Amino acid sequence: MKYYAKVGAREFECTMSEDDGALFVEVDQTRYRVDLAHIEASASYTLLVDGRSYEFALHEDEDGIELSGGAGLFRVCVEDARTHAARAMVSAAGGPAGPRLVKAAMPGIVRELLVEDGAVVTKGQPLLILEAMKMQNEIRADGPGTVTRVHVKAGATVVKGEKLLELESPPSP
Repeated sequence: MKYYAKVGAREFECTMSEDDGALFVEVDQTRYRVDLAHIEASASYTLLVDGRSYEFALHEDEDGIELSGGAGLFRVCVEDARTHAARAMVSAAGGPAGPRLVKAAMPGIVRELLVEDGAVVTKGQPLLILEAMKMQNEIRADGPGTVTRVHVKAGATVVKGEKLLELESPPSP
């Protein structure tokens, strides 16, 4: 089965298959044998990839999956092939339609607002800088639109899922 995984700005095409009871994942034309085990009474998992062990905590919400472990904190969005194709069609049409909320993907501090109410933005345009875990992250527009409301100010501490701003898509042609 084919999936698409987005980690930060990078997107990976992944194919999962089973062979003699073993699970395999192919990423960028490299095949890995994988095994995933949940550590009881916790949100932690152990992932074996070709015999190497990785331990991480997993938290799932409506925006995707958040993984934290020895390599840091990652937000991962996974889509099946059908959902990915539908999203590509929406994107080709100019982006998602209607009002859209931009939410904090993780707790942090708003270091800089790059837009204000009424600003017209393009897809990929930086909207604000959110500092999380000592890293500065540019939060970008997912499509063209107009900023209809900014919910935060520079210097504000935000929690995961908190509203940052709202965008309204341009009218369809």
